[in-house]
Formats: sequence, C-alpha cells, structure tokens
Amino acid sequence: MADMYENGDFLRVSNLLARYVWLFDMADLDGLMGLFTPDALFQDTAGKEYVGEPAIRGYFTELTALPAFRGRRHHLDNLWLQPDGDGYAARCYWTVTRWRTAENAKVIESVGYSTDQFVRSPDGFRIAARRVHHWRDDNCPWAPDGTAI
Repeated sequence: MADMYENGDFLRVSNLLARYVWLFDMADLDGLMGLFTPDALFQDTAGKEYVGEPAIRGYFTELTALPAFRGRRHHLDNLWLQPDGDGYAARCYWTVTRWRTAENAKVIESVGYSTDQFVRSPDGFRIAARRVHHWRDDNCPWAPDGTAI
C-alpha cells in the first residue's frame, strides 16, 4: 500500500472525521449516516453495540434529541492511522465541550478516545467501525499494567 501521506489517505480520513463531528454536532443524521458503511458497527461509551444503519441512526436520534445535547462540540485530535487491509485502523482522542449560555459557563463535558476502522468505498472512505471510550485515570489504556490497546 502506498504511503498514507503521499497518496492523500491521511487527509481523506481526517476530513471524514471532521465531517463526522460537524454533522453529529448539528444533528444532521442523514449526513451522518452517509459516512458509515451499511453494515457498520458503533459502540457507545457504555459498551453497547449498534450494528447497521437503522440501529446506529436510532442511537444518534435518541442522543441528539436530548435537550442537553444541543450546543455540544466534539473535538477529535491526535489521529493515529495504521494500514489495515485496503483501509485503516485508527485511534484518536475526543473531547466534548459546551458553552452553557444560561450559566455563562464554558465546560469540558467529557473526554475519551476512539478505536476506528475505515474502509475504502467507490466515493471515498467510510466508517466501518467506531468504538468510543471514556478516558479516566482508572480505565485508560496503560502499558505498565498491561491494559494498553
């Protein structure tokens, strides 16, 4: 496989993730579902798995309908791609922020990391699997005790 930087794949996957967070934060579920493969897997921070477009859409529909969701911003960074077949396995950190207007409070609501699978499709990369995890001092991947991912 060609180098992911030379062939532009790193930028393509980065752009896919940028579209993911924008569409998610705007509750654009039609656009969001277009980023996943039809048989994709999404695992939430509680470990519950949703497989396929109807199940994943149901999860995001419930989540984005919560009053507390509006105004949340998801930030992804430190993308680490590894070639995996004709696609990529990835890890990245995520942070959820929100400006609570009524209290004039700018807060970090949650932090974590994801493990993802991206596959090539005729019109670009798609998310085949996305697993999101909280990152806390008691559950983060930690090489000294053997829990590194």
